[in-house]
Amino acid sequence: MKEFLIGAFAVFFMSPFNIQGDSMEPIFSSGDTIMFEGLSYMIEEPMRGDIAVFYGTDEADKIFVKRIIGLPGEEVLIRERVVYIDGEELEEPYIGQISAGDLNMREYDGITYQVPEGKYFMLGDNRRNSFDSRTWNDPFVPRENIIGKYYFDVY
Repeated sequence: MKEFLIGAFAVFFMSPFNIQGDSMEPIFSSGDTIMFEGLSYMIEEPMRGDIAVFYGTDEADKIFVKRIIGLPGEEVLIRERVVYIDGEELEEPYIGQISAGDLNMREYDGITYQVPEGKYFMLGDNRRNSFDSRTWNDPFVPRENIIGKYYFDVY
């Protein structure tokens, strides 16, 4: 009986997701399969740095995987390829080296985003090639669109 309950818990609260694209490199590559779970966000709010699985704002039927950068009520500024939260530089040890010719970051240099209450600002770790809050018509992901949190890789 114990094994059944553990299995039911895993199936109900954990789901696989196949990564398409390289917006989360170097942590995930296209074709990787990850497991995400929804239980955490039923009992706690999403946190900065979490890798979240969510429905898009421009494409509501498409599921994305990005890192949570800006929380509700915060100001996000990208200047010279550095992210600032409420004026403080955000340390991001998870992103790879960003080249000087990184057009995707330069295009958004100096833009300030004020994250509304109940919404989040998301970025891919591979800033050179990520369709994320910087590029969406509505840059802020509503809390109800977030369906899960990265749990582990499937090998």
